[in-house]
Amino acid sequence: MENLGPAAGWGLVVAASLLAGALAAVMLRLPERIAAIATSFGGGILLAAVALELVPEADEGAGAALTAAGMLAGTLLYVAADAWLSRDPTMRAQRRMGHAAAAGRPMSEMAEAPARGKSAAPGGSAARGAPDARDHSEAARGESIAAGILVDGVPESLALGLTVAEGGIGVALLAGVLLGNVVEAYGAAQPILAGGHTRRFALGLLGGIGILLAGATALGGTVLADAADELIGTAQAIAAGAVVAVVSIAILPHAFDEVSRTVATATVAGFIAGYLLA
Repeated sequence: MENLGPAAGWGLVVAASLLAGALAAVMLRLPERIAAIATSFGGGILLAAVALELVPEADEGAGAALTAAGMLAGTLLYVAADAWLSRDPTMRAQRRMGHAAAAGRPMSEMAEAPARGKSAAPGGSAARGAPDARDHSEAARGESIAAGILVDGVPESLALGLTVAEGGIGVALLAGVLLGNVVEAYGAAQPILAGGHTRRFALGLLGGIGILLAGATALGGTVLADAADELIGTAQAIAAGAVVAVVSIAILPHAFDEVSRTVATATVAGFIAGYLLA
Protein backbone atom coordinates (compact mmCIF):
# COMPACT_ATOMS: atom_id res chain seq x y z
CA MET A 1 0.00 0.00 0.00
CA GLU A 2 2.98 2.30 -0.39
CA ASN A 3 1.27 3.99 -3.36
CA LEU A 4 -1.90 4.74 -1.41
CA GLY A 5 -1.07 8.43 -0.91
CA PRO A 6 -0.25 9.25 -4.55
CA ALA A 7 -3.06 7.07 -5.89
CA ALA A 8 -5.63 8.64 -3.57
CA GLY A 9 -4.32 12.12 -4.36
CA TRP A 10 -4.66 11.65 -8.11
CA GLY A 11 -8.03 10.06 -7.52
CA LEU A 12 -9.21 13.21 -5.79
CA VAL A 13 -8.00 15.21 -8.78
CA VAL A 14 -10.18 12.97 -10.97
CA ALA A 15 -13.15 13.60 -8.66
CA ALA A 16 -12.50 17.36 -8.74
CA SER A 17 -12.62 17.36 -12.56
CA LEU A 18 -16.18 16.02 -12.51
CA LEU A 19 -17.20 18.59 -9.94
CA ALA A 20 -15.59 21.33 -12.05
CA GLY A 21 -17.66 20.27 -15.05
CA ALA A 22 -20.83 20.32 -12.98
CA LEU A 23 -20.00 23.78 -11.65
CA ALA A 24 -19.41 25.00 -15.19
CA ALA A 25 -22.87 23.75 -16.18
CA VAL A 26 -24.42 25.59 -13.24
CA MET A 27 -22.63 28.85 -14.00
CA LEU A 28 -22.42 29.12 -17.79
CA ARG A 29 -23.50 27.71 -21.15
CA LEU A 30 -20.81 26.83 -23.71
CA PRO A 31 -21.46 27.03 -27.46
CA GLU A 32 -22.12 23.56 -28.86
CA ARG A 33 -19.16 23.74 -31.24
CA ILE A 34 -16.74 24.53 -28.39
CA ALA A 35 -17.97 21.56 -26.38
CA ALA A 36 -17.67 19.25 -29.41
CA ILE A 37 -14.12 20.39 -30.11
CA ALA A 38 -13.10 19.96 -26.47
CA THR A 39 -14.62 16.48 -26.41
CA SER A 40 -12.82 15.33 -29.54
CA PHE A 41 -9.54 16.91 -28.38
CA GLY A 42 -9.81 14.94 -25.14
CA GLY A 43 -10.56 11.79 -27.13
CA GLY A 44 -7.39 12.32 -29.16
CA ILE A 45 -5.34 12.68 -25.97
CA LEU A 46 -6.80 9.43 -24.62
CA LEU A 47 -5.93 7.61 -27.84
CA ALA A 48 -2.36 8.88 -27.57
CA ALA A 49 -2.22 7.78 -23.93
CA VAL A 50 -3.32 4.28 -24.89
CA ALA A 51 -0.89 4.05 -27.81
CA LEU A 52 2.12 5.62 -26.10
CA GLU A 53 1.69 4.89 -22.38
CA LEU A 54 -0.62 2.00 -21.56
CA VAL A 55 0.06 -0.42 -24.42
CA PRO A 56 3.88 -0.10 -24.43
CA GLU A 57 3.97 -0.62 -20.66
CA ALA A 58 1.60 -3.58 -20.95
CA ASP A 59 3.71 -5.09 -23.70
CA GLU A 60 6.88 -4.67 -21.65
CA GLY A 61 5.36 -6.35 -18.60
CA ALA A 62 3.09 -9.00 -20.09
CA GLY A 63 4.28 -9.58 -23.66
CA ALA A 64 2.48 -9.25 -26.95
CA ALA A 65 0.08 -12.19 -26.56
CA LEU A 66 -1.28 -11.17 -23.14
CA THR A 67 -1.41 -7.52 -24.20
CA ALA A 68 -3.53 -8.32 -27.26
CA ALA A 69 -5.77 -10.68 -25.28
CA GLY A 70 -6.14 -8.12 -22.49
CA MET A 71 -7.11 -5.34 -24.90
CA LEU A 72 -9.74 -7.57 -26.49
CA ALA A 73 -11.08 -8.54 -23.05
CA GLY A 74 -11.25 -4.91 -21.96
CA THR A 75 -13.10 -3.93 -25.12
CA LEU A 76 -15.61 -6.75 -24.70
CA LEU A 77 -16.18 -5.88 -21.03
CA TYR A 78 -16.96 -2.26 -21.85
CA VAL A 79 -19.10 -3.16 -24.85
CA ALA A 80 -21.07 -5.58 -22.67
CA ALA A 81 -21.58 -2.87 -20.04
CA ASP A 82 -22.71 -0.42 -22.73
CA ALA A 83 -25.12 -3.02 -24.10
CA TRP A 84 -26.59 -3.57 -20.63
CA LEU A 85 -27.10 0.17 -20.18
CA SER A 86 -28.77 0.29 -23.62
CA ARG A 87 -30.86 -2.86 -23.28
CA ASP A 88 -34.18 -1.25 -24.25
CA PRO A 89 -34.99 1.62 -26.63
CA THR A 90 -35.63 4.16 -23.88
CA MET A 91 -32.39 3.41 -22.03
CA ARG A 92 -30.46 3.40 -25.30
CA ALA A 93 -31.85 6.80 -26.26
CA GLN A 94 -31.05 8.24 -22.84
CA ARG A 95 -27.49 6.91 -22.90
CA ARG A 96 -26.76 8.19 -26.38
CA MET A 97 -28.32 11.55 -25.53
CA GLY A 98 -26.05 11.74 -22.49
CA HIS A 99 -23.06 11.18 -24.75
CA ALA A 100 -24.43 13.76 -27.16
CA ALA A 101 -24.78 16.31 -24.36
CA ALA A 102 -21.13 15.83 -23.43
CA ALA A 103 -20.26 16.60 -27.05
CA GLY A 104 -22.28 19.81 -26.92
CA ARG A 105 -25.29 18.60 -28.87
CA PRO A 106 -28.83 19.49 -27.78
CA MET A 107 -30.96 16.88 -26.04
CA SER A 108 -34.30 17.94 -27.52
CA GLU A 109 -35.47 14.33 -27.82
CA MET A 110 -35.59 14.10 -24.03
CA ALA A 111 -37.67 17.21 -23.78
CA GLU A 112 -40.09 15.84 -26.35
CA ALA A 113 -40.64 12.50 -24.60
CA PRO A 114 -42.94 13.83 -21.85
CA ALA A 115 -44.90 15.80 -24.45
CA ARG A 116 -45.51 12.62 -26.43
CA GLY A 117 -46.67 10.97 -23.23
CA LYS A 118 -49.17 13.75 -22.63
CA SER A 119 -50.75 13.56 -26.03
CA ALA A 120 -51.12 9.77 -25.86
CA ALA A 121 -53.74 9.78 -23.08
CA PRO A 122 -57.35 10.50 -24.04
CA GLY A 123 -59.53 13.33 -22.90
CA GLY A 124 -57.55 15.28 -20.31
CA SER A 125 -56.43 12.27 -18.28
CA ALA A 126 -52.95 12.79 -19.66
CA ALA A 127 -52.73 16.16 -18.00
CA ARG A 128 -53.59 14.61 -14.65
CA GLY A 129 -51.00 11.87 -15.17
CA ALA A 130 -48.31 14.15 -16.62
CA PRO A 131 -46.52 15.06 -13.35
CA ASP A 132 -45.98 11.41 -12.44
CA ALA A 133 -44.74 10.59 -15.93
CA ARG A 134 -42.47 13.62 -15.93
CA ASP A 135 -41.07 12.77 -12.50
CA HIS A 136 -40.41 9.19 -13.62
CA SER A 137 -38.69 10.47 -16.75
CA GLU A 138 -36.47 12.80 -14.74
CA ALA A 139 -35.50 10.04 -12.31
CA ALA A 140 -34.71 7.59 -15.10
CA ARG A 141 -32.72 10.25 -16.91
CA GLY A 142 -30.61 11.01 -13.84
CA GLU A 143 -29.97 7.33 -13.14
CA SER A 144 -28.99 6.69 -16.74
CA ILE A 145 -26.60 9.63 -16.85
CA ALA A 146 -25.05 8.67 -13.51
CA ALA A 147 -24.59 5.04 -14.52
CA GLY A 148 -23.19 6.05 -17.90
CA ILE A 149 -20.57 8.42 -16.48
CA LEU A 150 -19.54 5.81 -13.93
CA VAL A 151 -19.20 3.04 -16.52
CA ASP A 152 -17.33 5.32 -18.93
CA GLY A 153 -15.04 6.63 -16.19
CA VAL A 154 -14.04 3.42 -14.41
CA PRO A 155 -11.72 2.09 -17.16
CA GLU A 156 -9.99 5.45 -17.46
CA SER A 157 -9.60 5.84 -13.70
CA LEU A 158 -8.31 2.29 -13.25
CA ALA A 159 -5.85 2.84 -16.08
CA LEU A 160 -4.63 6.01 -14.41
CA GLY A 161 -4.17 4.18 -11.14
CA LEU A 162 -2.21 1.45 -12.91
CA THR A 163 0.30 4.03 -14.11
CA VAL A 164 0.74 5.05 -10.46
CA ALA A 165 1.32 1.39 -9.60
CA GLU A 166 4.21 1.47 -12.08
CA GLY A 167 5.85 4.19 -10.01
CA GLY A 168 4.74 7.33 -11.83
CA ILE A 169 1.74 8.98 -13.45
CA GLY A 170 0.71 8.78 -17.08
CA VAL A 171 0.66 12.47 -17.93
CA ALA A 172 -1.11 12.10 -21.28
CA LEU A 173 -3.68 9.75 -19.74
CA LEU A 174 -4.20 12.15 -16.85
CA ALA A 175 -4.78 15.08 -19.21
CA GLY A 176 -7.25 13.11 -21.31
CA VAL A 177 -9.16 11.84 -18.28
CA LEU A 178 -9.42 15.28 -16.68
CA LEU A 179 -10.52 17.07 -19.84
CA GLY A 180 -12.98 14.31 -20.68
CA ASN A 181 -14.45 14.35 -17.17
CA VAL A 182 -14.95 18.11 -17.20
CA VAL A 183 -16.74 18.06 -20.55
CA GLU A 184 -18.80 14.96 -19.76
CA ALA A 185 -19.89 16.30 -16.37
CA TYR A 186 -20.81 19.62 -18.01
CA GLY A 187 -22.93 17.83 -20.58
CA ALA A 188 -24.54 15.55 -18.00
CA ALA A 189 -25.47 18.36 -15.62
CA GLN A 190 -27.40 20.23 -18.33
CA PRO A 191 -30.29 17.73 -18.67
CA ILE A 192 -30.28 17.09 -14.92
CA LEU A 193 -30.90 20.78 -14.29
CA ALA A 194 -33.33 21.05 -17.21
CA GLY A 195 -35.29 18.13 -15.80
CA GLY A 196 -36.16 20.13 -12.70
CA HIS A 197 -33.49 18.93 -10.27
CA THR A 198 -31.73 21.48 -8.08
CA ARG A 199 -28.16 22.64 -8.53
CA ARG A 200 -27.29 20.98 -5.23
CA PHE A 201 -28.62 17.66 -6.54
CA ALA A 202 -26.58 17.93 -9.76
CA LEU A 203 -23.40 18.85 -7.88
CA GLY A 204 -23.96 16.13 -5.29
CA LEU A 205 -24.68 13.45 -7.90
CA LEU A 206 -21.63 14.20 -10.02
CA GLY A 207 -19.44 14.78 -6.97
CA GLY A 208 -20.48 11.37 -5.64
CA ILE A 209 -19.61 9.74 -8.95
CA GLY A 210 -16.28 11.53 -8.80
CA ILE A 211 -15.57 9.96 -5.39
CA LEU A 212 -16.32 6.51 -6.83
CA LEU A 213 -13.93 7.15 -9.71
CA ALA A 214 -11.34 8.37 -7.22
CA GLY A 215 -11.73 5.03 -5.49
CA ALA A 216 -11.14 3.26 -8.82
CA THR A 217 -7.93 5.26 -9.30
CA ALA A 218 -6.76 4.40 -5.79
CA LEU A 219 -7.63 0.75 -6.37
CA GLY A 220 -5.58 0.57 -9.54
CA GLY A 221 -2.65 2.28 -7.86
CA THR A 222 -2.51 0.11 -4.74
CA VAL A 223 -3.88 -3.39 -5.19
CA LEU A 224 -1.65 -4.23 -8.14
CA ALA A 225 1.39 -2.23 -7.04
CA ASP A 226 3.26 -5.31 -5.78
CA ALA A 227 1.87 -7.79 -8.31
CA ALA A 228 3.91 -9.60 -10.92
CA ASP A 229 4.80 -7.70 -14.08
CA GLU A 230 2.64 -10.02 -16.18
CA LEU A 231 -0.42 -9.30 -14.06
CA ILE A 232 0.11 -5.54 -14.07
CA GLY A 233 0.74 -5.56 -17.82
CA THR A 234 -2.38 -7.60 -18.50
CA ALA A 235 -4.45 -5.26 -16.32
CA GLN A 236 -3.06 -2.28 -18.24
CA ALA A 237 -3.97 -3.96 -21.52
CA ILE A 238 -7.53 -4.61 -20.30
CA ALA A 239 -7.82 -0.96 -19.27
CA ALA A 240 -6.38 0.16 -22.61
CA GLY A 241 -8.93 -1.85 -24.57
CA ALA A 242 -11.76 -0.44 -22.48
CA VAL A 243 -10.52 3.14 -22.93
CA VAL A 244 -10.37 2.75 -26.72
CA ALA A 245 -13.93 1.41 -26.61
CA VAL A 246 -15.01 4.39 -24.49
CA VAL A 247 -13.54 6.80 -27.04
CA SER A 248 -15.13 4.89 -29.94
CA ILE A 249 -18.62 4.66 -28.40
CA ALA A 250 -19.01 7.59 -26.04
CA ILE A 251 -16.85 10.40 -27.44
CA LEU A 252 -15.98 10.65 -31.12
CA PRO A 253 -19.25 9.61 -32.83
CA HIS A 254 -21.25 12.26 -31.00
CA ALA A 255 -18.70 15.00 -31.54
CA PHE A 256 -18.67 14.19 -35.28
CA ASP A 257 -22.44 14.62 -35.37
CA GLU A 258 -21.87 18.24 -34.43
CA VAL A 259 -18.94 19.11 -36.74
CA SER A 260 -16.72 17.05 -39.03
CA ARG A 261 -13.49 18.56 -40.35
CA THR A 262 -13.04 20.65 -37.24
CA VAL A 263 -13.56 17.65 -34.99
CA ALA A 264 -11.10 15.58 -37.04
CA THR A 265 -8.52 18.34 -36.70
CA ALA A 266 -9.17 18.65 -32.97
CA THR A 267 -8.84 14.88 -32.52
CA VAL A 268 -5.47 14.82 -34.26
CA ALA A 269 -4.38 17.89 -32.29
CA GLY A 270 -5.33 16.05 -29.11
CA PHE A 271 -3.29 13.03 -30.19
CA ILE A 272 -0.30 15.28 -30.88
CA ALA A 273 -0.72 16.91 -27.47
CA GLY A 274 -0.88 13.45 -25.88
CA TYR A 275 2.26 12.45 -27.78
CA LEU A 276 4.11 15.49 -26.46
CA LEU A 277 2.89 14.87 -22.91
CA ALA A 278 3.83 11.19 -23.08
